[in-house]
Amino acid sequence: MKVLLVQPGESEGSVGFRKLARPEPLALEILAAALLDEHEVRITDLRVDPDLQATLRDFQPEVVGVTGYTVDVPDMLWVCRQVKEESPEITTVVGGYHATLCPQDFNCAWVDVIVVGEGEETLPELVRTLERGGDLHAIPGLILREDGIQIATDPRPLLTDMDASPIPARELTAAYRDQYHFQFWPSHAAMETARGCPYRCKFCSVWVFHRKRCRFKSPERVLEELRTLAGDIICFVDDNFFQRLPRAERIADMIRSEGLKFKYWIQARSDSIVRRPDLVEKWSAIGLSTVLVGFEKYREDELDDLDKQSSVRTNEEAARILQANGVDIWGAFIVDPQWERPDFDALIEYVRRLKISFPQFTVLTPLPGTDFFREKLQELTTRNYELFDFLHSVLPTRLPVQEFYENMARLYASTTMSLSDLKERIRTGRIQVASLRRVKDLLSELTNPESYLRGLRDLQQKASEQLLNAVGQASACPTARA
Repeated sequence: MKVLLVQPGESEGSVGFRKLARPEPLALEILAAALLDEHEVRITDLRVDPDLQATLRDFQPEVVGVTGYTVDVPDMLWVCRQVKEESPEITTVVGGYHATLCPQDFNCAWVDVIVVGEGEETLPELVRTLERGGDLHAIPGLILREDGIQIATDPRPLLTDMDASPIPARELTAAYRDQYHFQFWPSHAAMETARGCPYRCKFCSVWVFHRKRCRFKSPERVLEELRTLAGDIICFVDDNFFQRLPRAERIADMIRSEGLKFKYWIQARSDSIVRRPDLVEKWSAIGLSTVLVGFEKYREDELDDLDKQSSVRTNEEAARILQANGVDIWGAFIVDPQWERPDFDALIEYVRRLKISFPQFTVLTPLPGTDFFREKLQELTTRNYELFDFLHSVLPTRLPVQEFYENMARLYASTTMSLSDLKERIRTGRIQVASLRRVKDLLSELTNPESYLRGLRDLQQKASEQLLNAVGQASACPTARA
């Protein structure tokens, strides 16, 4: 069969983290690799090539799949609607975090099937069954829509052998490769070596999606994939690359033995870093460039309230270890909508004191599908998922709205690295000159309060138009893009 996999587009005019990074659509590349032996597969990335209709008419797929996060939901629904308008015979399939945790948001005539959880096994079985005219109800891990009612099949167990997950079919996105970027790095490859997280941070949906389990690819499988990659930077997208410290050490030893020459970007918890500073040193010696650390808070009580199971002292020790080994810190902090100006002042002072290379500030956001979302449901100021972009508050702010976003902009304006620091990172190759214009444009938005407010107004207006368009359409999805 002909299968088209679609990466949703990006909203125009709104400041958001989708502008900070445009990574390769790794999930779709993995799914494509699982299908290629039996089917003709194409990936279209609407962030780069927005003409979906032309692709549909050129390729004429029989199945179209789309995935994304909460912020992508309106665009995912728009894709399915466009597909059905082009040909009602095409089977539309959605998957990913939001579709798994909140399938009710896709209960409309444009969506035929939801893949619940991981798709490497489910999607090939689904396409194979469609091709043979078999019974979809016999396939575990699906939600089907029949007469306006969603019907779930038996649950599918999580993958038990992560090494069986195929090497992503990156050749299917080769035409887009020069349009992908990750903050300062235009030539990077995203790579997954593990799934899940054992912690229960209340703001996170990762552990919910992965059913409170962690699974890992073997060091040998990691090296097998690394050998296939090109570019300068490898971004390991695992939620905590140092979750299994002996495994991370074994991978480092194998990279050194192979003589692979990359710069590496990873995510790691501060407590993992503090447990093994010698491992940070070992990784630094083979090219570790930057670590994203979720510091989240600078006050102990607020950190405890997030169920982070870490401490401010541990965070500060992790920062010291990284800096001692010449590793840049991508430090993530969460802004509470109830903050007042002194809280922002204190965070600015804290980030400066820790000398965070790349600070990232996100607004505390209840993600659909989590207990935190259910707890805050009655307090939400909007259900427009495009505003769940971590730069807009979907909860009431204590400060007047304009003042709140003035302080969000001030966080970035007050903590951007100095010109001398920037020059040093360019000299050492940690920042590529080719990316400076893009990053400069992004920072000009993040440091401008009007960018946040304009995005807020634009998306609120769009939501109003969508609601009007949905009136009288019994099968319409009110969250779909107009």
